[in-house]
Amino acid sequence: MDVGIVPESTTSDISISHSTSTAPKGTIDLFSGPPVQMPTQLSPLDREARVLRYREKKKMRKFEKTIRYASRKAYAETRPRIKGRFAKRTSVEIEVDQMFSTTIMTENGYGIVPSF
Repeated sequence: MDVGIVPESTTSDISISHSTSTAPKGTIDLFSGPPVQMPTQLSPLDREARVLRYREKKKMRKFEKTIRYASRKAYAETRPRIKGRFAKRTSVEIEVDQMFSTTIMTENGYGIVPSF
């Protein structure tokens, strides 16, 4: 068995190559990567092109209410409301809904078409 003698060294002799972080022990340094460089100054033509593109996209914005899911809209229209708010269904309404369920309607050739 070979046993070697290791010289004692101080902490100043040890170089840490993987991290030069000054974060306290037990914490994570989130900014240990290379520093983020600020964008360089754009040429006047590049800036003009970007500003024009921004203005064109701004003109195309639509603020109207869009319906993304027709099925959700159809369901919301069939739910009972009191003063514009959704209300709980009674047991009678649930039985009526089960009688006119979509499976029965599709078997007989009827379909649900949402209206917009």
